[in-house]
Amino acid sequence: MRTLQRLLRFLSNSLRPCLLLVCLTPSAFGVVARNEMEVVEVAGSVLEIDERGATLVVESGAKIRRKAKIIVSAEARLVLALSNGARVLVDGNSSFRVQAFEDRPGKGSLVDLRSDFGKFTFALPRQGPSDVFLVRSPLGEQRLKSRGLYQLNAVEGAPAQQFICLAGETLFIPAQGDGQPVRLKTGEQLSARPNLPSLATSAEPIGAAERRAIIQGLAYEREFRVYPLEVAPSTIGGGSGSPALESVLASIEEVVDRQTQLNPSPTGG
Repeated sequence: MRTLQRLLRFLSNSLRPCLLLVCLTPSAFGVVARNEMEVVEVAGSVLEIDERGATLVVESGAKIRRKAKIIVSAEARLVLALSNGARVLVDGNSSFRVQAFEDRPGKGSLVDLRSDFGKFTFALPRQGPSDVFLVRSPLGEQRLKSRGLYQLNAVEGAPAQQFICLAGETLFIPAQGDGQPVRLKTGEQLSARPNLPSLATSAEPIGAAERRAIIQGLAYEREFRVYPLEVAPSTIGGGSGSPALESVLASIEEVVDRQTQLNPSPTGG
């Protein structure tokens, strides 16, 4: 009974913020063992190549090994659950590795995810003062600073990348030259591209329609939904949408508007 009470108290605290992202299927509430990264959903061909070159097919329920290269084919997708509460949605045609992951109760957690290319969505729980969540790419390092929802888009073979801060705060540190760090707040996006000897970056607000479309798409992900949308309607589009979805979008828009007023865009927009 005491364990059940603690679980209910934890779920109550976790579901309070309107922007908290959780997986709302029954498997979502399974406990991921400490220091583990578990595959909660996989579709299509996803391969794991370890440091010795051995190749495995990634299946649901598998554990992702540190430093192994993960290749998600064009028609595939992958959802990871980390024991620190973070979720990572990886779209098709993506490649990455988790260089390091340590979940240290009371001492903070460390995540070092290194992307080669692809589209990644990160949903983070509330971050503690000692938590470190790094998303590295060939162009630089994103330090995700708070609870929130973030996206990285990097097309294979293209020199530029885009990072979207849908909710939260992040700091981008260029990997080369004398480029200056760029801080992003909720509702802002960063474009980065090589421009030797430094890195060209531009930060600007993301359009309301584009942000809404991204969040709406995530709301219907089977394993990656936006609280409190629990049941996806049978049809998408046509009409004003479900009341639950409209409530989610309205809540996010309210937070975005409030933070935009308190933290103006770096470009003055």
